Amino acid sequence: MGAIKFVVNGADIMRPGITKIQEGIEKDEAIVIVDENNQKPLAVGIALLSAEDMEKTKSGRVIKNIHYVGDELWKLE
Repeated sequence: MGAIKFVVNGADIMRPGITKIQEGIEKDEAIVIVDENNQKPLAVGIALLSAEDMEKTKSGRVIKNIHYVGDELWKLE
């Protein structure tokens, strides 16, 4: 939860901030980053590692943030 303010400001997602990893994620796949409490989408990103590799690693950047709540795309009507 402490990472949310950074994610919605465009920060990439670091492994320590992830509490649950969906099985089957492939490297370079588009994925949704979800708030763990409310289950609401916060951002869309590109997986830098597969789910299996994310589980194995304990630090570092694992998702590139490409679209987040409040960005220019979000504000389009």
